[in-house]
Amino acid sequence: MKVESNKVVTIHYTLKDELGNLLQGNDAHVIEEYLHGAENIIPGLERALEGLQESQVIEVVIYEDDAYGPKEKSLIIEVGIEEFENVDSIQEGQYIQLFDGTEAIVLEKTDESIIVDANHPFAGKTLFYTIKIAGIRDATEEELLFGSPKRVEDLI
Repeated sequence: MKVESNKVVTIHYTLKDELGNLLQGNDAHVIEEYLHGAENIIPGLERALEGLQESQVIEVVIYEDDAYGPKEKSLIIEVGIEEFENVDSIQEGQYIQLFDGTEAIVLEKTDESIIVDANHPFAGKTLFYTIKIAGIRDATEEELLFGSPKRVEDLI
């Protein structure tokens, strides 16, 4: 069976930055699966996996335009300190939730404001993946309807 649209694909992967630093990954004990063709993963990675078979291992470089996009300056914002509860507990480098539910990293904190970056942590980065196709199966009707390998009852 090959990786193609409407297949649930199980992968094991490591993700590194351009310096070789580990950014993310799963090991053989963690199931990471997605519905191919349903935009469950970044576009460049989905294209790279197309047509592969179970047990194949690839190394692929995904540039920012096919990953999380460039870093958007408009998502680096200054928020008045009065917008936050428990402001004393907020530290630079910490991820916080903004008033609209967006997660952002605190870049700078002053007495008057907090500057945050709401870009995806991997925005603006070239990503280096090593991926093993651990399994491929046909998606169920429910998964196709839902658009991911999660079952509806798992979300209730």
